[in-house]
Amino acid sequence: MVRKYRWFLDFEREESWLNDNLQKGYTLIAKNMFGVYHFVEMQNSMKIIRLDFQRIKSAHDFKSYKSQFEEVGWKHIDGKKGNSFHYWIKVKDKNEKISSDKESFNNIYAKLSSYYATLMLILFFTIIFVNQTIDPNPFILNPLKAINYTSLLSMNGFEFVFFSAWSIGIMIFRVVPIWLLFFIAFKWLIQLLKYKKIEKTLILDKEK
Repeated sequence: MVRKYRWFLDFEREESWLNDNLQKGYTLIAKNMFGVYHFVEMQNSMKIIRLDFQRIKSAHDFKSYKSQFEEVGWKHIDGKKGNSFHYWIKVKDKNEKISSDKESFNNIYAKLSSYYATLMLILFFTIIFVNQTIDPNPFILNPLKAINYTSLLSMNGFEFVFFSAWSIGIMIFRVVPIWLLFFIAFKWLIQLLKYKKIEKTLILDKEK
């Protein structure tokens, strides 16, 4: 088994990268939320991988969703119910595209924009809850200012170790959600711009 680490802001580029690996003899068998892709060395040059984003609420809907694609030759590689990307593989043929037109791609980008917008709201209220009020101290730019060095330097032994670990834990707990909020906001902006771009193209096509 071969593991590769990669992060993508655009699912079309991710799909292209997976198919490039497929042509090189690396077939995707799993992917986790930390950007770790698991491959096996297997010649599958006559196959193709496609991605699809779905909001699946129940196990019954998930089963129906998979059955719909398996009936036309697709094999499900990875993806779970809830808000998730799903990875599919099949032998190349005339029906090898899941999102075969601009409207389908636009629907995926619309779902992704909504998904990341929801995550941003959840994170925003989490930050408010954790910090209670917007703290004026620049923890975002310099997280180390969250540690009270004066108090720590007056401690010794176990007390010093314990409160050092406690201070670092509190710093991470307060700062990481803020950094994550900026990261998700950036991903949301990318999906929104893609959605708007395709939507504009669709409008122009209809006007012709």
